[in-house]
Amino acid sequence: MSEPTSSPVIRFQPAVGQERTYDFAALPCPPLHSPLADALQARLTPARGSVYTLACADGYFGTIRRFLAFLSMQDQPLSCLGDVSPEHLYTYRDVEGATRSAAGIRHEVAQLCRLLRDAPYGSLHPTVWDLIKTPRTVTGPQPPRKALQLYSHREYTALLQAARADAARTVTRLTSSEQLLAAFHAAPHTLSEKDQAAARLLDVMHRTGRIPHGHGQRKQDTARQLFLTLADAAPLFVLAMALGRLRVTETAGLPARHTVDNGAVVLRLDQRAKQGNAPFRWAVRGEGHDPLNSAGDFYLLLHRLTQRSRRFSGTPQLWNVWTGRSANLSGHAPLSCHSLSPLLNTWAHRHRLTADDDGPLTVQMPRLRATARAQAHPRG
Repeated sequence: MSEPTSSPVIRFQPAVGQERTYDFAALPCPPLHSPLADALQARLTPARGSVYTLACADGYFGTIRRFLAFLSMQDQPLSCLGDVSPEHLYTYRDVEGATRSAAGIRHEVAQLCRLLRDAPYGSLHPTVWDLIKTPRTVTGPQPPRKALQLYSHREYTALLQAARADAARTVTRLTSSEQLLAAFHAAPHTLSEKDQAAARLLDVMHRTGRIPHGHGQRKQDTARQLFLTLADAAPLFVLAMALGRLRVTETAGLPARHTVDNGAVVLRLDQRAKQGNAPFRWAVRGEGHDPLNSAGDFYLLLHRLTQRSRRFSGTPQLWNVWTGRSANLSGHAPLSCHSLSPLLNTWAHRHRLTADDDGPLTVQMPRLRATARAQAHPRG
């Protein structure tokens, strides 16, 4: 990735987008260019680093540029990276911190420490090497987070009641269509002409994933006869957050692959890979229990409702719905984390849900999870 020029040039090809070139020629402190270029290269190499976007790569090069500009203003010129001392790091923190937020300077120092850790072995002074192992030593401890305000009992109950009512209607609608489709496959002659016509439409969608154009009917309304849509996903996601009590990314990233063992759904969450990715378990109550009231039964219900869309999208995520737009032209795609917040708040607004201050009740997913966890494990 580097070129044999007087000053290093690093080329980066992101997973998405055009190649970007980072030229050190215009940066100050030339004796430090080579080891910092090696560190940047290590950061941009997928096998070692964790940078895959142009924005992240630009961020690391920007940190190098700012740090070298700071070092160039020191009274004593630096002849190598080993001349960088702990005092330089602390002073850089204070200088940058004068014009940045606390979160901004923590991010900057953390990036600098990651870069220095990737510098060639032996190029750093031992005291600096010991320091950058824990960036918090430089930035200081993070300020305590403000406690997340929970939903009141009335607000939380209103959210769950609306979500369960909508989810129940969705289940009834899709179950009715599945029963009609099953009867059509088993004994079509037993159906009325009207039911046969409806079943033939379902059969086309079942086999192809495509949504035929109906006379005077929106494609979304036709798709809802057999598939989950974005509108259906909102109340289901509220229930998933409340029942599973997982983080937003964990809930949205639930895998379809699972097993049922000793009365429990067993699956692995990719988001917990750093914790060993141990199997995760949810109890299954089984027949006779409302699947909208327990995490394990709800997961299995959702697995059934999203099965057809997963087949056409070809993705391993549990959450797949008909969106009308996807790369495979069928309209089936995984649920995007970025679409969740507006999707949920549109749903809450449609139900005219109100907060305790009489304003609109917004669905804040971390707040929803925290309330669910507090309800499951009350204090005192």
